[in-house]
Amino acid sequence: MKLVLAFMLGCLPMLAGAQEKLPRDVARFVENAQMCEHFAGEWDDNDKARQREITQAIEQSCGQAQKQWQRLSAKYAGQPALKKLIAEHANDAVRSFRK
Repeated sequence: MKLVLAFMLGCLPMLAGAQEKLPRDVARFVENAQMCEHFAGEWDDNDKARQREITQAIEQSCGQAQKQWQRLSAKYAGQPALKKLIAEHANDAVRSFRK
């Protein structure tokens, strides 16, 4: 178990390096899209205060990701690898967000 944990921790710098190779605007989009998807799945109708927090987080992250998705899709249309990455992260929550 310790060996698995050590291996996973050893791989973190490689993952961070892979993320750094993305253009900054694409990395921000990926982060916003992931947060959008996360908060879209966090619906809790029992706690009104928490629900307001979730709604605000959804509006922020999904709204930003949707704007970024449209702009980045056009900007990187001629770069297949980035275009594919952008399309993969344009999840249902990003695509269907309506304010």
